Amino acid sequence: MKPLATWPILAKKAKEKCDQAMAALVKGREKIKSLEQSRGRMEVLYADYLARSIETEKKSLNMQETVNFRGFLQQIQTLIKRVDIDLQHAKFELDILKGNLLAAEKKRIQMETLQEQDERRIRDATAKREQREMDAAGVMLFNMK
Repeated sequence: MKPLATWPILAKKAKEKCDQAMAALVKGREKIKSLEQSRGRMEVLYADYLARSIETEKKSLNMQETVNFRGFLQQIQTLIKRVDIDLQHAKFELDILKGNLLAAEKKRIQMETLQEQDERRIRDATAKREQREMDAAGVMLFNMK
């Protein structure tokens, strides 16, 4: 009696899905980290241009430069809001990826358990068969005496 060839294949496929889910989760975390860094750079840029804008207002430069500074500051604020939206989406996707990883891990454990049960069933059947053969041989030897 041999173990079924399907369980190792299914266990291997389940492990591959776990690996893929883990890679996607890592990629999602990297994306969030990148977005957070981008947001931080934009906040620094905004603070820098805000300070420059205040400085130019003190110097009483022409109206066009003031309008340009304010327009640029609004564009930076819009970009910050866009990054915040992207960050929310990335966090939502990360939650989905975590769920996918948990489901893949559960399936992998299930397949490995079924493979182990099949192997245990084969071992138990082999042990019983060998024990019966030993018992039969023992009875034959006893009867021959």
